[in-house]
Amino acid sequence: MKLIIDLIEDIRTAINNDEAFTLGTMGLKEQSNGEFLPTWQSSISRIKLDEKERKLFLFLGKEDAINVGSFLKTLNALSNEAMMYEVCISYLKEEESINSPLMGFGESFEDKKYLLFISD
Repeated sequence: MKLIIDLIEDIRTAINNDEAFTLGTMGLKEQSNGEFLPTWQSSISRIKLDEKERKLFLFLGKEDAINVGSFLKTLNALSNEAMMYEVCISYLKEEESINSPLMGFGESFEDKKYLLFISD
């Protein structure tokens, strides 16, 4: 389980809060040898903080990806309590709504993308 505070810290250390980066998600599938291979990639186009569930939902979409600068402004304005909410990726798969917890973080300097990894 990854928390908002973990995400903020990783963005700071991995890409130095570079506002030129956009947010994306990569689905990873575990192979029989224990390695994970990427199966798909998508942009994160909107966010929603759910105080009742204590989660930050990041939604996949075909719209423009959220940039790191505006994302961090939103996160940094949250209360200390909200910083401890879980981060989940939300998307539709075969008309079913999926809320997937994060496995980890990464970056693509070539594509200027900060990636959030989930299990496919």
